[in-house]
Amino acid sequence: MSGAFKTIATKNITRHTAHKSYAISIVGASGSFDDLEVFVYTGKENTGEYGLADTATTNGYNKRDIYSSVNTNFYKMIPGPMGLGGGVHGHVDLTHKGSLRTIIDPLPESQVISIPHLMIGDGIKPGSVLITSGSLKYVDDLNGNLILGATKSGNVFYENGIIVIHTASLDFHDCTLNFKNTHVIEEHEYMCNASKHEFNASTNHSVIETMATGSSSAVMHSFVSSSAWNPYVTSIGLYDNDYNLLAVGKLGQAIKKSEKYDTSYVIRFDT
Repeated sequence: MSGAFKTIATKNITRHTAHKSYAISIVGASGSFDDLEVFVYTGKENTGEYGLADTATTNGYNKRDIYSSVNTNFYKMIPGPMGLGGGVHGHVDLTHKGSLRTIIDPLPESQVISIPHLMIGDGIKPGSVLITSGSLKYVDDLNGNLILGATKSGNVFYENGIIVIHTASLDFHDCTLNFKNTHVIEEHEYMCNASKHEFNASTNHSVIETMATGSSSAVMHSFVSSSAWNPYVTSIGLYDNDYNLLAVGKLGQAIKKSEKYDTSYVIRFDT
């Protein structure tokens, strides 16, 4: 036995992308799935005083605040090397496959659908959004544009879970929202090698039968001295450099440690 610990030389991390489909019925400007709520807000441009009529949304937020927040975060004029600016509102998004996202100015009144981050995971899957309101069907074009027929009618901000529909209609307070989220799964794989000369003794107290009276010597069970005896491997622990236990791999069945052959154990877990 070389010791209770051994440094792992081989490890690998593989990333997989998973998607989960959601179909949410929005009634009265809200809907839910597994206790996660989706809300619809109305954003309205208003430079008047707070407290004026028709300023509060159905979800208790001021329409002017909703409009200003969306406009500032997603539609503010951004001058850049592609000539945006000079009175033209727009935004270049190079984070999605290098595509130019076409963003139109929000109307003085728009509808905003807010999806919680616990629902979208790492983001909404591009091209998966479908909003059905009566006979109207809005879909996204993979580049963040919400399309009604052949008309660009809003935007989907995949990473933020925000959908903006450029209409003052309240039809979206009662609609059906379909989309897929994105979740990146990392699979960790560790190759644990034990040569035929390693880990051939047990530290399990069950091998001790009794302790000799008045002595620190242990009396071992007779089976331990048998030439056919070798410990069985039931679990493997992964530790950091400070010997903190991070993960435990449980074998499906106990495997006898061989003194004739080297043995390799593969541990996999997802994060």
